[in-house]
Parts: sequence; structure tokens; C-alpha cells
Amino acid sequence: MKVWTKLLAVLAILAMVSAVNAADKKAAKAEKKAVLRGQVVKVDGTKVVINSGKKNNQKEVTVETDDKTVVTIEGKQGKLADLQPGQRVVVKPDTGTATSIEVPTPKAKKDAKQGAAQ
Repeated sequence: MKVWTKLLAVLAILAMVSAVNAADKKAAKAEKKAVLRGQVVKVDGTKVVINSGKKNNQKEVTVETDDKTVVTIEGKQGKLADLQPGQRVVVKPDTGTATSIEVPTPKAKKDAKQGAAQ
């Protein structure tokens, strides 16, 4: 009887731990999706206008910023005024006031990789 009680307790603990793990993964996945991607159209004071969406369904979105918004340009800290039209950006979160605006480092083109290999 004591063995069954201990086994049941261990199984209950494992079930709880796996449920918490699953909830953490869902939260991390939702947080990853909560970004706005697009290209800078213009910077207007404390607002950034970007084109967002698929090529055939783009829309202009105005992103509000404040003094706490962190701007990162290709891995280096920048300012809102440093953003240039045409730059690809990732804005977090996708709604409300932006907490971060990142210009990722551009990926190397396939032609450049092939040329370097030869």
C-alpha cells in the first residue's frame, strides 16, 4: 500500500511539472509572435510609420514610442532618428507603445556565399 501511495505521489508531481512546462512553452511562443515586422516609411517625432504585412497586402502602421523605447540597429544601440526609410524592423510588442525597435543585421545573399566559396 505504501509503495502505491508513493508511486501515485510521484506521478502526480510529474503531471504538474509537465503541465507547467507546456504553459511556459505556449507563453514563450505567444511572446515570440507578438512582434510587428516591416519596413520603415518615415520617422515623425516620436512615431515611426512602417509598412507591414505580406507583399500583396501591406498596410502602413504608425508605431508610438516613448523615452523607454530601445532602438537597436544591427546589434548596436541607436536612436529613433537613426532609422532610415526602407530599413527592415522588428517592433515589440505588436500593439501599443513600442518597448523595442530592432533593425536586424541583413543576411548574406546566396550569390555572395557562392562567390566566396569559389
